Amino acid sequence: MLCRSIAAVLTTVTLCLPTAGLALAPPAIGPLNSAATASAQAVAGAAEQLGPVPASPTIDAAALTGCDIDVLQKLAASDRTVMQWIIVSVPQSATTAGTLSIATVRSGRWVCTLPSTVAQVGRQGVRPILQRRSGDDTTPAGIFPLGVVGTPQGPITFFGNSADPGALGAYRRVQRGDCYGANPNTAGYGHWRVDTSTCTGDDELLANNVQAYEHAVLIGANTEPNVSGDAPGEIAYAAAIFLHRTTYASGNVPKATSGCVSIPHDQLVTAVRSIDPALNPRFAIGTRTDLLATPTKSGLPVR
Repeated sequence: MLCRSIAAVLTTVTLCLPTAGLALAPPAIGPLNSAATASAQAVAGAAEQLGPVPASPTIDAAALTGCDIDVLQKLAASDRTVMQWIIVSVPQSATTAGTLSIATVRSGRWVCTLPSTVAQVGRQGVRPILQRRSGDDTTPAGIFPLGVVGTPQGPITFFGNSADPGALGAYRRVQRGDCYGANPNTAGYGHWRVDTSTCTGDDELLANNVQAYEHAVLIGANTEPNVSGDAPGEIAYAAAIFLHRTTYASGNVPKATSGCVSIPHDQLVTAVRSIDPALNPRFAIGTRTDLLATPTKSGLPVR
């Protein structure tokens, strides 16, 4: 038994309590009188691989006829999670025409699913996106995912004034008032809205471009959710950058774009039917020299 005296109202009462199961307060710990020191230098433990090393898809010349194998090898080595590359290559940064091709992993090997076709880019060529500004008539250069934008029917990547040709993701048939904001430093910049009265200036009223936007794919250059330029003071890098149908001047001469990438009708339909969001696709846009200089990503995730 443990007996303690408790003083209450000038009277001392002695209580005897059973000690079994009674939690006693630990003894007080005095202040430290010296700084903590390490007994040995910390050493990093061995890296632990989180999963098996995935087999690299085979790069076979016979399956890649029509695609640039050298560029694909560099791109594939830069990110092994990407199973589809949409490659837009131009000879020089000021060139307004180049080529577009699509390489896709199928059954463990890379296949050229859209052989090289003539593509038009910006009237001022291509420019790295961080050096670019809206309205400079260049196509953003770099590596970009598929863009996604919110619309009244939900998030989409594919859209067009014509019926869905068989896109592998959500497709919006353009409706009256569908507007893609492109006026820098306004709330609508880089966003889709339905607006029949104030879709003006650089904003694009999509129904007005029936031929160019027959079908289109949103390129993820400065797209939602983090759009730079939709608030005052922000840099407006790019808005409304699409892969769409080529338009022609008199004499059937292809027109350069204001910053998009365009290809002929038949190839565009093939592209829309081939680009697969499930394959983590990427657009690679730039001069061939720059694309060949894409750095290889080494190492695997470790913990």
